[in-house]
Amino acid sequence: MGQPPYAALIRRTHSTCFLRAESEEVAKKMGALWGVDLKSTSVIVPASPTPIQERRFLSNLDQVFTGQWYMNTVWYFKPASDHLIQDQDAFFKGLKDSLSRLLIYYPSLAGRLVKNENNRFEVELNDKGVIFREAVTEARFDDWKDIKDCTVEAKLTFEDTVIADYSSAPLVRIQATLFKCGGIALGFSMAHAIHDGWAAVEFVKSWSELHTHLQLSTPPVYASHLMKARDPPVVSVPIKDYISVPKVEGSLSSNYEVFEEGAPSPYQAITFRFTAQQVDEIIQEVRNGPWQVEASSFVAMAAFTWKVMTEARELPDDTTTRYVYPISCRQRWQPPLPRGFAGNTAHLSSLAAKAGDIKNKHVSYAAKLIYDDLSCTTAEYLKSVIDWMEIELQKNDRDIGFACNFYSGTDVQSTSMVNFPIFEVDFGWGTPIHNSFTFQPLLGDGHAYLFPSPEGGRSRLVPIYMKRLAMKNLFRNELFRRFQPGLKDYSYYSD
Repeated sequence: MGQPPYAALIRRTHSTCFLRAESEEVAKKMGALWGVDLKSTSVIVPASPTPIQERRFLSNLDQVFTGQWYMNTVWYFKPASDHLIQDQDAFFKGLKDSLSRLLIYYPSLAGRLVKNENNRFEVELNDKGVIFREAVTEARFDDWKDIKDCTVEAKLTFEDTVIADYSSAPLVRIQATLFKCGGIALGFSMAHAIHDGWAAVEFVKSWSELHTHLQLSTPPVYASHLMKARDPPVVSVPIKDYISVPKVEGSLSSNYEVFEEGAPSPYQAITFRFTAQQVDEIIQEVRNGPWQVEASSFVAMAAFTWKVMTEARELPDDTTTRYVYPISCRQRWQPPLPRGFAGNTAHLSSLAAKAGDIKNKHVSYAAKLIYDDLSCTTAEYLKSVIDWMEIELQKNDRDIGFACNFYSGTDVQSTSMVNFPIFEVDFGWGTPIHNSFTFQPLLGDGHAYLFPSPEGGRSRLVPIYMKRLAMKNLFRNELFRRFQPGLKDYSYYSD
């Protein structure tokens, strides 16, 4: 995929909203005025040189996810009150040392992407390293009633999210921030090109294990060749989720737009909490509906968010809306991919429907569409997808795009991380109290992610990201409020 011009940088505008304040004193109490001070930046390389400086094959799914941006997440840890960090230099040094040891197992993440003679990306194991940034802030976790409303989150990771030149860009950037209260935030800025969300979380978990002197519970397995296209390629079923587009050098993939630096974000992100009981009630609403879907928690919550967001956007009935979501190949592939597979296994499904049907029919209708789509995503379908990509990429003048429009305001992009081992991560400070995906205008209009919550079970955190007017409408939506009875007024979240 092409690269954006250097001048057209994208500044990630973090849209988690500031609470309203009537005075500067109140604003400071809510954390809105705290800054984050950067202490130093280091390049961390593997503790032992990678013995074979080679290039590794990347699958066609990896090629699709080589869009020129970083995906940013922030992990919050709250040590016990008697465990405040006294020696900051020793704290940061310990993290850097364990990270360096971890990169022995993850040489690809310490490498750089290069293109081969066929114009395909490969990863070069050259030990150029990852970026590690040290930071401190006077803010405290209790400056916010709920840490999910942290107003300095944009400063807890890297704000420049465009990758202008893959040959020199690190594939991983990390920022460790110490709060005044002893709380810790780890911000990860990771290129999607060589791993999916599951592999990224396993990277963080592995780091925490080495940091606490444990053996890796799931060592990474680099075996992208297992997802190589068949020879010759065989496309046995129609492909609905991707499109072939002309390759345009010097720009992002055709699916992405560039926002001028400093431009205000037209979007708003708010994270909603759903208790286990509320999730169970949504599941029962779906299962008891006229389409009688034996819905899992994912199918029920996916259908629910698709419906309420479509209603909040007030889309005309004849508009096509799509639910765009990743389906993991890890267990669907035949034979199943090995445990610890380090690569992109996320097939991005694009499920289309008329907005009128999603709005006006019972939520079980949307659930039935998602349930059937999952059932149709077989190993043969996934292998046909890989083979179809191979045929298109062999043309050299073609690129692969996603069959959706990220900026139309009609589609919903979703990712479920509810089964990810997020709350198994422990650097010796306890497990995370919150994990956040930081949204970027680059990624478009309309996201609804499903995260586990620290409470465990079926309780969920659901960050929703869309245009401000639509977000305001969501707070008035009857179905949404029915399952969020304690929801505050929209003005609580507005800038």
